[in-house]
This record gives sequence, structure tokens and C-alpha cells, in this order.
Amino acid sequence: MSQIIQEMKTYFTLFACLLTQLGIQANCTNAYASAGYSLAHAKKSLSANNFEHQQYYADRSLQAFEKAKLSVEECGCDASLNPIMDGIENLENALAQTDWDMGRYYTKRALENAQNLLESLDICSNNNAPDPNTTSGSTLNETVVDEETIAHNTSLVSELESQINFQRSAETDIATLENAIRELALLFECDKAMQILKGRKVRAEDDLRPETMAETKSYYISQVVSMHNKALFALLECSKHSN
Repeated sequence: MSQIIQEMKTYFTLFACLLTQLGIQANCTNAYASAGYSLAHAKKSLSANNFEHQQYYADRSLQAFEKAKLSVEECGCDASLNPIMDGIENLENALAQTDWDMGRYYTKRALENAQNLLESLDICSNNNAPDPNTTSGSTLNETVVDEETIAHNTSLVSELESQINFQRSAETDIATLENAIRELALLFECDKAMQILKGRKVRAEDDLRPETMAETKSYYISQVVSMHNKALFALLECSKHSN
């Protein structure tokens, strides 16, 4: 159990750091991590083989929800407050129970709230990603002087170089995230999580040419968030079947 907890801590820390590097607000990365912990602890509560452990992990999940609430209030993803408040209410009800089955009933509802929270944060993060349509750029017309044309072309080359450097860094960090998912998939013996790692193609530098830097960042943000959520849900499904 301690190995699983340590692996999950490492994974969520890595995911939060990667989102920060890709440009998502820091407090929302904290909310992602807390949501992941609430999900993991709720699952541990449901799989506990005695009432004491069930209550212990339900309380840990409640603490994670409360931390997520503080982070969400600061980063502006107001829609995510609904599943948080529902999760808090369900876990408080779970902790108030003296009956094993009723405790599991409310914890299972909180588990669904944690899933909804991750989905809500996913939507919020995508909405807050840089808008490629607002990126500033020079537009040349037929009357510009040669000096302006040269300056414009130089700017395009410079942006492409920045995109390539960003792409290399992002691909390296995503490979690290993939390794973390692979280790968790092996630890949980979860083929579904392992399948997520198949089929992702590394983009060629030519793919960046028609894009702006904002579009490149938006692409990698969506890739990381999608990979993270798919891995969590796959691990959750695997753990259901193992019970």
C-alpha cells in the first residue's frame, strides 16, 4: 500500500509541475492534484477491508476536496465548485455513519464527484488555454517596404525557433509523464492504462510551421490534460474489476 501511495504522490506532483510549465495557472494545477488525491483516497476507502480504514481514507479524501476548494476559488474555475461541494457533503455524511454499507454508499457518491471534478477542471483548463486567435502578429500588405518585410520574416523565424524549443521541452516532459503512467499501470496490472500510451505520435517540426506559439502551447496542454484524465479513469476501472 505504501508503494502505491508513493507512486501516486510522485505522479500527481509530476503532473502539476508539467501543467505549470505548459502555462496553466498554478492554483488550478494544485486543484488538479487535490482532485486526484480525493479520487485515490475515495477509492482506497471503498476497497478497505475494515470500517476503521474505510473512515480513515474517507477523511483523507474529504481533506483533499477541501484543499481543491481553496485552489479553485483562487484560480477562477467556479463551475468546479459544484462537484467539490457535493463531494464534501457526501464525505461528511460518510464519516457520520456507523454502518459500513451506508459509509460505502456516501463514499461511492463522493468518488463520482471526484471524477466530475477532474472533468470540470479539464474543461476549465482548456477554456483558459491561450487563444490562438488573439495572438499578435504582423500582417504585410502590398505596399510595405523591404525593411518591414525582412523584419517580419525574421520574426517568423524567431517564433518558429521558439516553438521548436518549446516542443522539444514539452515532448521530453510528456515522455516523463508517460513513464509515470506506465509504472502505475504495471503496479496496478492495468492494461487499459497501458493502452493509453500506444498510438501517440511525436510531432515533426514541419507541423509547427502553420501554427502560432499560442496554438502550439494549446495543443500540448490538451494532450497532457487528456492523457492524465484517461490514465486516472483507466486505473479506476481496473481497480473496480479487481475487487
